[in-house]
Amino acid sequence: MVLVAAVVTGCAAQPVPTGAGLYAQAKGHYLAYRAIATDILTAVYDGEWEVGGEGAGYGALPGSCDGNRGYDFNFTRYLRSPDPALRAERYEAAAAAITAAGLDASISPTDDPDAIWVIIARGNGISRLVFDSTPHGGGFHLNITTDCHPGDSEELVTLLFDEPTPVFDATPYFPKTERPDAEPLFLFPLDAPRYPDPTPTP
Repeated sequence: MVLVAAVVTGCAAQPVPTGAGLYAQAKGHYLAYRAIATDILTAVYDGEWEVGGEGAGYGALPGSCDGNRGYDFNFTRYLRSPDPALRAERYEAAAAAITAAGLDASISPTDDPDAIWVIIARGNGISRLVFDSTPHGGGFHLNITTDCHPGDSEELVTLLFDEPTPVFDATPYFPKTERPDAEPLFLFPLDAPRYPDPTPTP
């Protein structure tokens, strides 16, 4: 893996990180938002959550934003068919954790048990956070999209995965389920563990 220094773009007239600088800054942004996500998930349920997209929503794969001038991260978790009796308690715990994280949140009430309850929030490096609860045992869903940060998303992919090109399937590198207290992964060398797809139900 080759790491190089930062360069200055003519259009922005601001330093845009590359190489080691890009990785270090991206890791800082990644760990900061993952800490917020961990607090929310733990407040709701400290056991296994399903990673969205069979691993694609793990949260470490950078996406392109701002006309390919920056990168962001997307994080998705599901908790399916929890105890319906705990629905309001867990939803309110999520709302409290989101508020405690300093996010600006819109929180729907819990007075209608047949409604989908939704929290929409942003702030502290998060462009959009959605936490929702589906009635009748449908479960909970958390999705986070971070702010857009300067840097080349394709270069960051090659730094994270040590692959010769960014055109490859990254999902085998990501776990399909995860506890909130699991250590966030942010480097995936060629000899890193692979996670198989879930076994189909007969």
